[in-house]
Amino acid sequence: MQKIHHSNLSLGNQAYQELKRIILGRQIPPGEKLNEGALARALGISRTPVREAINRLEKEGLVDIFPQRGAFVVQFSAKDVFELFLIRENLEGLAAYLSAARMDEKNLARLESCVQGFEDPFSAKDIERYSREDFKFHQTIVNLSEAKRLINLVSSLHDHIRMFRLTTVGLSGRMKNSLAEHMGIIESFRGKNPEECERKMRQHIRNVRDGVMENIEIFLNDGGKQPTKNKEEK
Repeated sequence: MQKIHHSNLSLGNQAYQELKRIILGRQIPPGEKLNEGALARALGISRTPVREAINRLEKEGLVDIFPQRGAFVVQFSAKDVFELFLIRENLEGLAAYLSAARMDEKNLARLESCVQGFEDPFSAKDIERYSREDFKFHQTIVNLSEAKRLINLVSSLHDHIRMFRLTTVGLSGRMKNSLAEHMGIIESFRGKNPEECERKMRQHIRNVRDGVMENIEIFLNDGGKQPTKNKEEK
């Protein structure tokens, strides 16, 4: 965790950005309790902006706050994960449909750059780089839709998925298949066929989901247990 330094941003905003960064990077694992005092000391600030940041992260669904017990990094169930991918399939399928008419040579080149330079068998560095390039690939398509609300919804969804993506991106065989699927999506965009772009994007997201669900215990067993809500807290 990095100490907060002088910035034009408020302390609350800076605390929010830093806490979000370490949560998405799994430096604080799912189900872990957030200690306001310890976080404030680590960031070199008071507890008030830390509390402000935690409340903001709760609104984004990255933190759960339990009365009398404190704040915990959200921990997903298998049902939650399946639901996230179901929503992602529909949102990114729509984004691909909307982006098809706007896809030009410059953006096609950006997509192609995301799938170039990988050689099977893949090294640990390949897997790490692919995770970054995969995000850029999907972000390029979503942003090209020019649908502001859709872009914001997908951004929020990706934050949730990033919390367990690092445990699944290197699963055997998935990276090779995903690269091939990305290349197929690019060819659909080159043909400017909105229906085909949407179909291939939806199928790609379903394939990713299936790979995750087959190995869901890798994620669910990684991290502490989140306290169960009492009846009055539901």
